Formats: sequence, C-alpha cells, structure tokens
Amino acid sequence: MEGSRQIQLIAPAERGSVRLARILAAGVAADAGLSVDDTEDLRIAVSELVALLVEEPEAGGPSIEVTFHRSDGEVTVEGHRRADAPPAGDSAQLDDLVLGILRVVVDDHSYDVGRDGRRFRLVKRARATA
Repeated sequence: MEGSRQIQLIAPAERGSVRLARILAAGVAADAGLSVDDTEDLRIAVSELVALLVEEPEAGGPSIEVTFHRSDGEVTVEGHRRADAPPAGDSAQLDDLVLGILRVVVDDHSYDVGRDGRRFRLVKRARATA
C-alpha cells in the first residue's frame, strides 16, 4: 500500500450526507487495511459525528466538509461545517450516549463548536491481531 492519502467529501448539510460519509469511510478503511470489525467501528463513529454537523439545518452553512486521511493501518477523519453566526452558548457537549459509543469504537476523538462552526476529528487504528 502507498503512504498517506487524503480524500475529501463536500456535501449538503442534510441527513442524507451522513450515509455518504459512512459509505466513504468504509472504502477508506478497506484501503487502509482495517479489519471488518475496525471498518464497522469507523463507520459508526463517522455516522455519529457527521450527524452532529447536520443536526440543525438553520445553525450553519449549507455544506459540510469531511476529510479522510488514510495510511497503513490508520484512518483520521476531520469534519467541519461553517457557522452563519457565532454559537449561542456552549453547545459543544456530546450526548452521553454518543460519547460512550465514541470511546468504544475509535482511538481518539474531539468535537468542538466555535465561532467558525462545528468541527470534529477522530482517529481509528487497526487493532493488533492475536
């Protein structure tokens, strides 16, 4: 496999884009050499975090950007949706259920809401095989 590669998805900020990101995550995971279980974990995490980007249609720009960085045995995903206006309070808290899911399925994750919009980052590494 060749070194690091980057793939970018720019899609409408709507629920259907969650499915597109999830499908792309599966392809990138396969290219990175992740197992079937690791691939499913990545798909779950991408679904949860992209859903947070599109959950409030009026709260941000008309599109989302999701960038996948893959290398042998690892995928990093970064997502962003620009804000039309600064956030009205602290809405950067992840739901306890989503947080619990992310802790189980990925190696590292972050989610932030700031003046420039919503952002997330996650890292999924291949599990060592016994």
